[in-house]
Amino acid sequence: MTDSRPPTPAPPTSTRKLRDLTGPGITTAFGMEGTDLGITARTPSGRLLAVFGDTFAGAGMGAPHVGRPHPGIAECSPTTDERPGPGNPDWRSPVGLFADDAAPGGGLVWTGAAGPGPPDYAGQLIDYVHARGCSTVLPGDVLTLGDTMYLHVMVNEGLGTVTRTEIHRSVDDGSTWEPTGVTFSPRLEGGHRQLWTWETGGDGFVYVMSTGFQRDKGVILMRVRQEHLADPGVNGWQTWGYREGAWDWGNPTTIVLPGRIGEMYLRRCEDFWTLTYFDAEHYRIDCLTFPHIGADLLDRSVTTHTTLLHGCAWGDESDGSDPAAGPARVAQLYCGCPVPGSTPEEWHVVVSQWNTHDSAAGPAGWPYRSMQFVGSIPRPPGTRAGDRPAAGA
Repeated sequence: MTDSRPPTPAPPTSTRKLRDLTGPGITTAFGMEGTDLGITARTPSGRLLAVFGDTFAGAGMGAPHVGRPHPGIAECSPTTDERPGPGNPDWRSPVGLFADDAAPGGGLVWTGAAGPGPPDYAGQLIDYVHARGCSTVLPGDVLTLGDTMYLHVMVNEGLGTVTRTEIHRSVDDGSTWEPTGVTFSPRLEGGHRQLWTWETGGDGFVYVMSTGFQRDKGVILMRVRQEHLADPGVNGWQTWGYREGAWDWGNPTTIVLPGRIGEMYLRRCEDFWTLTYFDAEHYRIDCLTFPHIGADLLDRSVTTHTTLLHGCAWGDESDGSDPAAGPARVAQLYCGCPVPGSTPEEWHVVVSQWNTHDSAAGPAGWPYRSMQFVGSIPRPPGTRAGDRPAAGA
């Protein structure tokens, strides 16, 4: 694979925090005060589904169980040598919450939970037990194709040690999920095919950008025809690469965005494409806007590069509402998934935060939550506001 230096971003936009999306008093009723991520997608019926990662009833990573037990609690037990992890019998991942189809300007409001349990309890979407060999299953991205939703997940044996990835599907508007039987080795493309984001191109293809789950790799680009998305095997997949002076599908895989990339989300907006992602190397959430799939993400004449939100130390945070406090900053931030219905002028993102050590915020484990921020992103050169969505390249 070839590599090159990332582009220099434009100055940060005026980003501000709207609200916390999870935590005590917000998602307590769904048995999930401690959680992260919040990957949002529009369901076939038009409502919104947000998929979260490692989830606990109490406030914090591994916080004690309170309230109604998880339906599968009898199958789980505290941490032992055979069951590594936070040691909480109410540990679930992934889980999902629904929100009404409304403009995101006021912040998402949860109306019910997905999963096998009752609608007021966020049960685990995938049937497995947190145990040795499969400590947790974490979501990468969600995609809706017609009446079916697809969820790409990473099976981990310890955080960051991916043993395989899988595609699951839902045919009941995101309420329940089943495996498609599609699995991929974590070693494909030199380990760059673990953490996925995907989007339809309007041309019969699903486009996937992927990287490793260790935040030490760049991004590659792949595609598959929509009708083959849930087919086992890799024969239907093509990678985008550079060979003999030209980029094309089927060429040797080439890095399209260098750096140390974490969670990322490929989305279409109006007549252009966006990639919102966590830049681990520079400790910030950035967004690229570009005219079509296959555009040079490092060429400033066709791609814009904007920083939405910077990371900072605990005790130095700002929600962006007070100019005297400077631009919005978040300690130990990650994720950054756009909310459906966002516009370039109001680009809403779900941002995660996890206090992994004793700090100015308090003991390790809290905050461990998802929050909604709003900023703005520029259109790529040559595009106009209000244009119709374009098909992929």
